[in-house]
Amino acid sequence: MEFQLAISARPDSHQFAVSIEPEGMYYEFPKEGKVVLAFRGPDAMLAELTHYPDAVVVWRPPDTEVWATTTDGTHELIGGFSGNPAPGFDTGGKPLDQPLRGLIERVFHHREP
Repeated sequence: MEFQLAISARPDSHQFAVSIEPEGMYYEFPKEGKVVLAFRGPDAMLAELTHYPDAVVVWRPPDTEVWATTTDGTHELIGGFSGNPAPGFDTGGKPLDQPLRGLIERVFHHREP
């Protein structure tokens, strides 16, 4: 199954970022302008987004590849590397003591109330 998500910003808009987790891939907008994310895997439609005033965090489902295509035609795999599974998240990854999402959000995406 494949699910695609296009994220874009006008050149005159305020700057914000898109992070792809758990790999931590990062795109700044409007510098990047536009990126199309393609989620490929059995649960691709289960991608989750968390929106902040200056950022969008996209969580890929376990065992799902994420491909990014930018306006210059660059097409690259940015998540779901079969040779390097995310611990406790992908098949073959050693389970963690605590959920991976909670750990990453606390360390990298923490926001004061």
